[in-house]
Amino acid sequence: MYNTLADNFYDRVEIGKYVPKFERKGGRIVRKTTKSIIATFIIAISLLSLFTAKKAFPDTFGIIREGIGRDLQGITRKQAEVITAWVDARKKDIRVTANNLPVYRSSVIRENLEPDFSKPLEYLAFLKNIYHYKEVFVVNPSGTVIVSTDKNNIGKDVSSAQYFQEAIKGKTFFSDIMPSTVPIENEFGELELGLPTMFVSTQVTNEKMDVLGALVFRLDVNELIKLIIPMKATETGEVYLINKDGYMLTSSRYTSDLKGDGLIKKRTTLELKVANPKTGNLTQAVQQCLKGIEGYNDTGYLDYRGTSVIGYWMWMPYLNWGLVAEIDIDEACNEVRKFFQDTTIKNLRGLMHRQVELLKMRMEGHKNNAAAIARKPQTIHFAKGVASVDEFVNALNYLEFIRDEYGYKGIFICDSAGVVRLSTEKNLVNMNFSGEDYFLETKKHGVFVSDVKPSTTPILNEFGKVERNVPTLFVSAVIKNNDGAFAGVVVFRVDTMELNKLMQSMEIGESGETYLIDSEGVLITESRFVIELKRKEMIKTRTALELKGISPKSGRLTKGISECLSGSEGYDVTGYPDYRGVPVIGTWCWIPEYEWGIIVEIDLDEAFRKSSAFWGIKQYF
Repeated sequence: MYNTLADNFYDRVEIGKYVPKFERKGGRIVRKTTKSIIATFIIAISLLSLFTAKKAFPDTFGIIREGIGRDLQGITRKQAEVITAWVDARKKDIRVTANNLPVYRSSVIRENLEPDFSKPLEYLAFLKNIYHYKEVFVVNPSGTVIVSTDKNNIGKDVSSAQYFQEAIKGKTFFSDIMPSTVPIENEFGELELGLPTMFVSTQVTNEKMDVLGALVFRLDVNELIKLIIPMKATETGEVYLINKDGYMLTSSRYTSDLKGDGLIKKRTTLELKVANPKTGNLTQAVQQCLKGIEGYNDTGYLDYRGTSVIGYWMWMPYLNWGLVAEIDIDEACNEVRKFFQDTTIKNLRGLMHRQVELLKMRMEGHKNNAAAIARKPQTIHFAKGVASVDEFVNALNYLEFIRDEYGYKGIFICDSAGVVRLSTEKNLVNMNFSGEDYFLETKKHGVFVSDVKPSTTPILNEFGKVERNVPTLFVSAVIKNNDGAFAGVVVFRVDTMELNKLMQSMEIGESGETYLIDSEGVLITESRFVIELKRKEMIKTRTALELKGISPKSGRLTKGISECLSGSEGYDVTGYPDYRGVPVIGTWCWIPEYEWGIIVEIDLDEAFRKSSAFWGIKQYF
């Protein structure tokens, strides 16, 4: 399946420059000189040395080549998951916003009278700002924009736009990236016509399911580009998206060079056709991708710079986008010489930094969701309680819809005194949580993320059983009346399995793992060694909130955890005992805004038994 890097090296050596030349005399082939014979002997000895080296380290060369192919595959597939999750989140956001729009929506969309746009516009502007959208607007059933955060677009006819046509049919639609037909602000703060833009849209209905129009978010393409983090631990590696025409949709790490060569004017998005400059044809990766083929080339092909690269590609039919991960073949071959400490720890630190970024993005998403829901008129109203059975049913449906769309374990609304007025967990209604941190801190700061703590009420655990003391996490936001007065708090109970999945989404060989700790050095996510820890009776049910990161040999916190709690970022490549007592190399980082620490470790034996490139490039995602 894979050739070795050494094979590739030998294929590229121009042996003809060194072997002795031959002459033809009288039909016979003879060698030229004694000097040539000596040269032949020297070259033979050199080639024998190379051959011996190749034979001495066959596993190393094979592991590197296979590792690069496997790692590029892992990068591509993981990046596809990240993009898909982001797209799904945007669809959830717009469905939640469109569902149960404020009662004034019908008058805004239906009536011929001149409506008061101040209230809906204020709410839509709030959503635009916290989610970093470029524009939020409402379209009536005939395709006319009637409410928009960009007043210049009010009254425009968008009836021919696909995002309107699909939404009005009842679909939640995610558009391709396209040039804007109206001037919008670019990354330089300038208004630009034709700026790459994209939309997500959905139908707006009333309680009787009458179609009232469509809600549309104009997304910032740069928010998508931010998801594709450059492969910083390499000098040449990159991941990028393409559209069905072979144009790049995201940024290239070579943007400055491409501008200098006149291949692009402002950006690669929608400007750069991913073609081999020597032939003018789409690169091999793009051609295969557009055929819907997932595959790789580990022997080398020319990219859009005309540089020989190793690549992996896949097509995402649900978005009509292709995803390509590439690294220059010269750098990939150089990985042969990078076995141990420097590359290994660079990989671990790269993985850790990416995990921290993903964790912050995830928590920021929860905070934004809480802030957005807290601003909805229904939430403000329900903080005062419900007056009838019908209103209670509608209110509960409202919370359950949000819970199910976002995947929370529960949602409840407290009034200004801390009393639960409405909850998807019926046993919480009328309970007083005024002394809880998620009430007190939210009242002070507006939005709050709690520490992971044992549940004080019975909730469903990861095994499908209802019990107390299940690890739980709360995200909350303040509710204010229309006059700005404090009205209460909306609280989301986040499923901590989400943190586990995030930490476990990175495969690091057979023994590597990533986990979170709290300010006491207690694990708040799951170890990959749960079965072993149960067998040794170090835990009963789970590692989260049960296992303190103590070395069994010293009885003290492990080096990684101890230094992490000091607030520092660091690493140890020489080895230290982990919570199992097994020597590991590791890196750590403290996240002050949540008072959590992140630790990334791999068994010392595995780290130096195998080339780090065997698992390393997975670091980037």
